[in-house]
Amino acid sequence: MKQIHDRVVFCPIRIDNMSETERNHAMESLMFLFQKKCVRIKARTCANGSTQRQYITKDEATSPTISHEAKIITGVIEAKQKHDIMTADIPYALVQTDIDQSGKKIIMKIREELVDILVDVSPEIYSNYVVQEKGQSVLYVQMLKALYGMMVSSLLYYKKLRKDIESIGFEVNPYDTCVANQIIKGKQHTITWHVDDVKSSHEDIKVNDEFFDWLKDKYANDKIGEVKAKRGTKHNYLGMTLDYKTPGILKIDMTEYVKSMIEECPHKVQGRNATPWTENLFKVDANAKQLGQERKETFHTFLMKGMFLCKQGRPDIQPAIAFLSTRCQDPN
Repeated sequence: MKQIHDRVVFCPIRIDNMSETERNHAMESLMFLFQKKCVRIKARTCANGSTQRQYITKDEATSPTISHEAKIITGVIEAKQKHDIMTADIPYALVQTDIDQSGKKIIMKIREELVDILVDVSPEIYSNYVVQEKGQSVLYVQMLKALYGMMVSSLLYYKKLRKDIESIGFEVNPYDTCVANQIIKGKQHTITWHVDDVKSSHEDIKVNDEFFDWLKDKYANDKIGEVKAKRGTKHNYLGMTLDYKTPGILKIDMTEYVKSMIEECPHKVQGRNATPWTENLFKVDANAKQLGQERKETFHTFLMKGMFLCKQGRPDIQPAIAFLSTRCQDPN
């Protein structure tokens, strides 16, 4: 049984203790394996929370995220005032977040291989809860902690982090609720965050040292992992490289993001152009052959990546992205 801070993330539940509605709304568990740039294989287990859309409204599940404008404005202020910058990553942020057990139970359904793994690891805990459905081994568990993929996970964690930072004196900005400030040593200490990615800045380096110690005390231990922090004048933050090397100036670099788009594209990308598009981009040939399903999905994927790119650091490609967006449903 997976544990965080010596507390259980989920516990098995007998099928006769669930209603038919709870079984029908149970989330599926998913496991993803992917290779990192350092060639290590990383696994991540999460929940497929799509079934929760049937009974959880958008307002109940939407978590605030920092706006692009807030990222740029705070970055420019930090550069102008020559702040010390720290970016930090909180380990397993969501599964450190409790789920209120007084309301509707959140059930996850685990199938086949993952069931076998859990039974092998802790037969005394799980073996008596395994049932057979359509020839498959199935285990139902009740979630006690938030898990990646659950619709409410990010919102629950946002509420937890906000409560924690407010308890040490931060005041959340009323115009962007993922920006918070407090005055320390007569100067403003600013933090911004997007789920578990936190940026902290202050003119005095010792203020960031103390904030880092607080993050470690609050969100890390030997069992869950360490809070990873980066200091200095160059930071990878939310898909952008923020460069503070030149005094008083913030530079935003998206080169690595563009390179990853080129590397991930299944079709060879070559050549150079002086501009992001030509006048031919805006000419639609209604008689051209429609893209097949596979290429249509590729087009859609990279259009979404382009949307992120043009909003973050490449506004020069916005006209092209805006036009290509009109072709998303019927590309040829």
